[in-house]
Amino acid sequence: MSTAEPTLSLESYLHSLTRFGIRPGLERIAALLQETHLTTPPYPCILVGGTNGKGSTCEFLARALAADGQKTGLFTSPHLYHYNERLRILPAHDHQLFEGAISDQAAAAALAQALPALRKIAAEMNDPTEFETLTMLALLHFTRQKVDAAVLEVGLGGRYDCTNVIDPLVSVLTHVDLDHCDRLGNTREEIAFDKVHISRPGRILVCAETRPEVLKVLFEYCRDQKVLFRPWRAPQWNTDPSWEAPSTDDLHPEDFQSINYRTAMQARLAFYQSLHLDVPDSPSQSTFTEVPGRYEILRQQPLLLADGANNPDGARHLASRVQQDLKQAPARKLILILGILADKDFHQMVDILAPLASLVIATQSTSPRSAPAEEIARQVQEKGIPVHVVRPVTAAVQQGLKLAATEDIVLVTGSFYTLGEMDRAVLS
Repeated sequence: MSTAEPTLSLESYLHSLTRFGIRPGLERIAALLQETHLTTPPYPCILVGGTNGKGSTCEFLARALAADGQKTGLFTSPHLYHYNERLRILPAHDHQLFEGAISDQAAAAALAQALPALRKIAAEMNDPTEFETLTMLALLHFTRQKVDAAVLEVGLGGRYDCTNVIDPLVSVLTHVDLDHCDRLGNTREEIAFDKVHISRPGRILVCAETRPEVLKVLFEYCRDQKVLFRPWRAPQWNTDPSWEAPSTDDLHPEDFQSINYRTAMQARLAFYQSLHLDVPDSPSQSTFTEVPGRYEILRQQPLLLADGANNPDGARHLASRVQQDLKQAPARKLILILGILADKDFHQMVDILAPLASLVIATQSTSPRSAPAEEIARQVQEKGIPVHVVRPVTAAVQQGLKLAATEDIVLVTGSFYTLGEMDRAVLS
């Protein structure tokens, strides 16, 4: 007599795949989608890539479409606390930190449906990676829930990222900078050329990039492939073929989240234009509250902020915003809680962020990729900035709050892994 196979949880199954790491390529995901009949999802997809800002742009865009009345699937990465956060459906009214996140029961049901395909591809090719599996499960979940549209965040790069097996109605590039250089290229231009491959001939690519040398690469590719290039500042419906990269005089600084928001609104317009639909009235600005882990306010007096900046470019944008906040109150000081991954350029991140702080608390998440807190502290100390080493992350944040005056800022940053190990119940 046969017995039923035990139910697998999404968390435990995905943890079993982490050993396979990152393996760029489209063969396995294409085979998985063919096995599950998801090669052409029954809903339009928007693909969002870039070095930084893509998570916020995805969130803003999905919320806008949901406010328009579109049942919208949202696939993002990484997660802060649970894999479920990566697979969401909006609008949702559960008022949780990640509204609309897939339930454990729905995740187990989707995984059970996908297991035959996962095992077949593992036997015939190679074991699918964690991200490939999540991408397939997201498309499967959105199909099961009959969404009207899906917003999907690219994982790494563009050309060989498994999300690029999808045929997007609209593509979005947020911002291009140096990250994952071992895989994507050693210059911004090389990385831009990899990322722009998420665009499609005859369809719109919305772009938030501002560097002329990068814009040149993107625009030339779009011109050659007959992609409709649309800068984030473009007038509505603009696809001017005579567009030229702006001069540096036009590139005045702007708040990074404001650019992400306006890029999302440009992508929303492109979505309706591509479907030949009337554009609903603009959603209320109240739809766009802060995004978890992106300069997120966790408490006041002292102000406790969490930001997932995890590379030098993200650190620069974060430093610019922190400087603005510090200037508003001359007596205000910054206490920096810093935990970074060793495979990022954490030395450069320390150089960018530490000089803003009156005190740094070096910490370390439990991820095996984490840079040793002592190594971070050593570099901070060389700059003459007071530094403590405190583990675990929650204890480090508690120490920062204890040492801060009511008008000060306590900023936790360096990695989403670091943010994910904060106990919000203790810190609120």
